[in-house]
Amino acid sequence: MNAFGNIRQQGLSSVRQAHCKAQAYELLKQLWVESPDEIDLLTLAHQAGSLRIEDGGLDNAEGRIVAPGATGGTIRVKAGMNRGRRRFTIAHEIGHYILHPREGLDRDDTAKNFTVWNDPGEEAEANLFAAELLMPEFLFKPRIQKPVPSLAFIDQLASEFSTSTMATAFQYANYTIEQVALVVSIGGKVKWFHRAKDFWPQIRTGTLHPHSGAGEIVAGKSTDTKKMVRSPAYAWLSQFENDTEKEIMEDSRYLDWYDCVVTLLWLYDDLEE
Repeated sequence: MNAFGNIRQQGLSSVRQAHCKAQAYELLKQLWVESPDEIDLLTLAHQAGSLRIEDGGLDNAEGRIVAPGATGGTIRVKAGMNRGRRRFTIAHEIGHYILHPREGLDRDDTAKNFTVWNDPGEEAEANLFAAELLMPEFLFKPRIQKPVPSLAFIDQLASEFSTSTMATAFQYANYTIEQVALVVSIGGKVKWFHRAKDFWPQIRTGTLHPHSGAGEIVAGKSTDTKKMVRSPAYAWLSQFENDTEKEIMEDSRYLDWYDCVVTLLWLYDDLEE
């Protein structure tokens, strides 16, 4: 089995994905949420299980949830986060409380946990829950159908929904009708990718190609492509490794909080032709 197959099989099952999304939707439904500014995490945390939200007191983690009993507990968030990351961290901890109940729940989450989206484990489930809680399909999908894909557009969505860039990019790839893929690279290597349903090519795994925008970021030539740029298809797609003519659109950026490079790929024309 090739590396591509291994990565794809590491993701959450469709059953677990549906469960995470359904649990987030049920919580929102209790508050009759109808717009992004009505997603009040203080109220949602209380509704989920009389959870309090406190800031500060964390040195080695971004978030922590302590719930000693069946109801009640505290979500603590590291001081100094921007609004989007803070909200996503809180939503992630609510996800643990709802999806992974246990006696004496006490767990820390580091920045690394918020880059886990394609593993069959609890961190990926909590991230998926948090994305759906902050950017539910019924509010998110109508907002993404027309604009050209780019990280700048992801930034606009993240601002409107007050959540993190990483989560917004993942949700965008989930629901857009465009042929895009989200690729996250750590330490100069592809960590995982998430393809929109119509993105058909196989993405190269392993070390980033030096001819890609992300590869140039890792090499220290820049920190951001700043817009969608043309990259050779062979730099990203395994089927085109011997084709020097075809191109793909790429928008890449280094995210210091996660210590990773996030890339949005876009098939702006039909590579099969």
